[in-house]
Amino acid sequence: MPTVSNSIDGARVHHAVQAGQVRDIHFHSTAPPRQVPRQLAAVTRVFTDREHDVAVLDGMLAGLPEGTAPVIVITGPGGIGKSALVSRWGHHQAKRYPDGQLLIQLRAGGVGGPAPAAETARSLLRGLGDQDAQQLPWQESDLQALWRSLAVTRRLLVVLEDAATADQVVPLIPATSECLVIVTSRSPLPALAALGAHHHRLGPLAPTHALRLLTRILGEDRVCAEPAAAESLARTCQGIPLALGLAAGTVVLNPARSLASHTALAASGLDSVPATATVALASLPDPEARLLRDTALIPSPDLDHLTVAAATSTPADRTLQLLRELVARHLLEHTGHHPVRGDIYSIRPHIRELIRDQADTRQLVVQRYLDHLIATAQDTVQRLTPHHRVLPRQHRHHPTEPLHITDDRTALEWLEAVSPAVLPALTAARALGEHQAATVLVHDMWPMFHRLRRTDLSLACHKLGLDSARIWGHPMAIYEMTTTLAISHKHVGEHEDALRLYRKGRTLAAEEQDLNHIAQCTTGIGATLYEAERYAAAEPELTRAIELYSGLEDRRGAGLAGTLLGSATARQGDTDLGIALLRQALADLESLTPPDPLNAARAKAFLGEAHSLADEHDLAAGTIGIAVQEFVRLGHRHWAAYGIEFLGEAAQRAGLPRVAESWYAASQAQYRNLGSSRDVERLQSRLLALLPE
Repeated sequence: MPTVSNSIDGARVHHAVQAGQVRDIHFHSTAPPRQVPRQLAAVTRVFTDREHDVAVLDGMLAGLPEGTAPVIVITGPGGIGKSALVSRWGHHQAKRYPDGQLLIQLRAGGVGGPAPAAETARSLLRGLGDQDAQQLPWQESDLQALWRSLAVTRRLLVVLEDAATADQVVPLIPATSECLVIVTSRSPLPALAALGAHHHRLGPLAPTHALRLLTRILGEDRVCAEPAAAESLARTCQGIPLALGLAAGTVVLNPARSLASHTALAASGLDSVPATATVALASLPDPEARLLRDTALIPSPDLDHLTVAAATSTPADRTLQLLRELVARHLLEHTGHHPVRGDIYSIRPHIRELIRDQADTRQLVVQRYLDHLIATAQDTVQRLTPHHRVLPRQHRHHPTEPLHITDDRTALEWLEAVSPAVLPALTAARALGEHQAATVLVHDMWPMFHRLRRTDLSLACHKLGLDSARIWGHPMAIYEMTTTLAISHKHVGEHEDALRLYRKGRTLAAEEQDLNHIAQCTTGIGATLYEAERYAAAEPELTRAIELYSGLEDRRGAGLAGTLLGSATARQGDTDLGIALLRQALADLESLTPPDPLNAARAKAFLGEAHSLADEHDLAAGTIGIAVQEFVRLGHRHWAAYGIEFLGEAAQRAGLPRVAESWYAASQAQYRNLGSSRDVERLQSRLLALLPE
């Protein structure tokens, strides 16, 4: 009796197959050790005071009730030091939360608006270190549910920075008192207070502590040389740490300038942060001033040095040097490091507001930025989805040093990292009339929507992309945006919208007499009807698609359409014809160069289902089992779970309820790990149906 063994999501599935019949299933844990995230920033050596605030936060943790995770909201104006306090206190609490610290930016005042709920949940899940971005759920509610399911088993400190509303926070609170959620916000969040959250208002530093912070940055010798001027500068900064840092950074990087020269701030009539920022900007050398001015025009929530280099037409090495100097002046923040993008920066909101009106070069900067995004996205397309069509592009500005995508992992990590920047980039492009660039960007981001399952972005981006394509007026672009928007609607179950767009796409293709596009849209219509379980209506569409593909000698297209047609036919009772169609589809897909192993395995799984419907139970179990092995090898956990469900159905049809129960339970466990609530509920119904009456 041969034994087949495969690993699915950290569990090892063993099943013995004899003459194609599955006998049993066992799970043995082989999960790798959990990674412990440590995402809080280091505390700078000049951190000063806050002993009272630390004591208050310590007191809030005492005597916490059981139930959901406690929530502490730290409020205060921008620049008051909320993030620094959280880092200081969070590091002190590390032993209490041994499973790690997660930090997410909710971007209340950032470029592109507050972070969407789905993006935040994805970031938290990815931060845990054991979730593959390609296997995360599609739906916002499923993402949030998966996060809460995983968080409840851990002891985590979760920091949600710069919240705009309580709605951004509530769905992410774990249902365990073993976790702690810290929220920072410029304004109180009364809706969280009503749920039992503690609020702490962070105030300015006392005068003596403000002077101490200034001394730690400037050095005692500098302060002792001008003690009166130092005290005046500390008073002028009103105890705001960011204002003190801006002022001190200007002095440190301009050693010839006296402290007394900053006393003019006292008469400026501005608040301390805008006043010191204005002086800091005015004192910048020309190269730094130009780079900062142009960087502020880039429509992205965060930045890396290659992006800034491309958008500002500055050599990459020089860009990195200037960015570090701007961080030293407290005009930029260094917010982390990404394995593909490198160091990540953001412009402080106060600084962006002061230089926002410097827009004489906005069009050029945005054009360069779009060209950089499109060039990198095209590299990911060529690697991840090589069959994807290429739309005409302008090639106006070549990046000074492009980011090189070397493998699939690099491509996927870059796409995941830049996903928050896509909608802001599209909005900026459309506002400036860059409709060709907007359309091409959406088109080239296809692997993000397809491989990373970003349905939250796909609908919004493709609606904008279709509108821009129509303004651009390019027939192929209009067709591509129409059909990819149809795919987005189909993925979220909006079948009528998908059908309407596919039919529109087929009309466009007919006007151009493009048989290949007609075949694609016909397949899309058939696939949508199949997904809606309208099998009889799907059959003529899929039959016509196969005829078209056969005339075009496109075996891949014929194989994809044939897989659905064979399955639809078998599910309607004609198993002999269904099996014949599926065998032909499998032969087409297995003959491809380059190969298409995922779709070949899908055809094999549906072929096994057809054998089961024909009461060929041994053949069914063996065929589906081989398909599941292939899904596992490819790392496609959703299809592996679906294939295991097929095995359960085959066992149930064969009159083996206990074997079916084992497979259904295994499939449900996989869907639960993937956060797919709809699939979990369906498997629960199958399990309940097996119970004796």
